[in-house]
Amino acid sequence: MLAAATGALIASTGYMASVARPAVQVRAAAAQMADISAFDDIWGYDAKKAVFDSWDPEKARDYDNFNPFERNDEGAVCDTNGCFPGQSRGYKSPNRPNVDFGTMNEEKAKVEAIMTSAKGSTTGKPGNWIRAWQDNLGSPP
Repeated sequence: MLAAATGALIASTGYMASVARPAVQVRAAAAQMADISAFDDIWGYDAKKAVFDSWDPEKARDYDNFNPFERNDEGAVCDTNGCFPGQSRGYKSPNRPNVDFGTMNEEKAKVEAIMTSAKGSTTGKPGNWIRAWQDNLGSPP
């Protein structure tokens, strides 16, 4: 409707205003959160295990390189890009699976085994969580 009114105004006055349009800007590619589409975008044990398997503790922690089983200093678990609720910029509550008590206990035992493994129990590495891990990163995906 606005376009029709503007067109009518231009036609009646014979005045054609040039409208400056900003050039299209190409932005740097944004960080991507862990791709868990193979798991129906459910942030469950299998998706976390896949992210853990690709995690490299020797590389700096970022939105793609983190231990999804690691907890922060408040005991919280991270989302699909390594952010923690109430503490990290950009936390997004992930889709979590519906599990029964028995499944929760099975997964708890699996996570304990992972966290006591050589890779899971590393500390002080660049890929481990520290409160300031996001300081030099851009905005989360």
